[in-house]
Amino acid sequence: MTKLLVIIYFIMLCFNSCIEQSAEKAFLAKYEFEDFSQFKNVSIFIRSVDSERNPIIFITAPHLISDTSDIRCYFVKLNRISHQIIEAHWMAEHHVEADTLKLQQLALTFIKYRVPRLKVDTIGNVFVYMRDVETLALVRFVNKKELQKQDKEIKWVEIGHNWYKPR
Repeated sequence: MTKLLVIIYFIMLCFNSCIEQSAEKAFLAKYEFEDFSQFKNVSIFIRSVDSERNPIIFITAPHLISDTSDIRCYFVKLNRISHQIIEAHWMAEHHVEADTLKLQQLALTFIKYRVPRLKVDTIGNVFVYMRDVETLALVRFVNKKELQKQDKEIKWVEIGHNWYKPR
């Protein structure tokens, strides 16, 4: 019985790995040459879903905030079917002066990628999280110099035009 459970466990692991690889290939097939510049210096992720399964998205974009002394997340709830904005506000106790229309547009663009998290740093390196908001799946470095600056402990495998995957 124990051997059977171990075999089933390994089959499930292999199946899960195949699903992740196909999701990565599908993402690259569609967005390999996508212009992510509108997300520069932005981190955006699906925090959760509400009782009706509408995605709740959190956005941090310091460059869109006038007063950066107290940077908070911007909250956007989208209709899961139409992707229309149901609710949007700052996760702050006081008024935040910022370009909220731009933040809402970022949420609407982000949802089309069908990933849990997307981050673009100030240089323009793109970080895509496919499985969850903590597990990095794909990175597009702006150039080879940026790749060389990365953590030396991580081995990067090139899988597309400037797209890499951590091994």
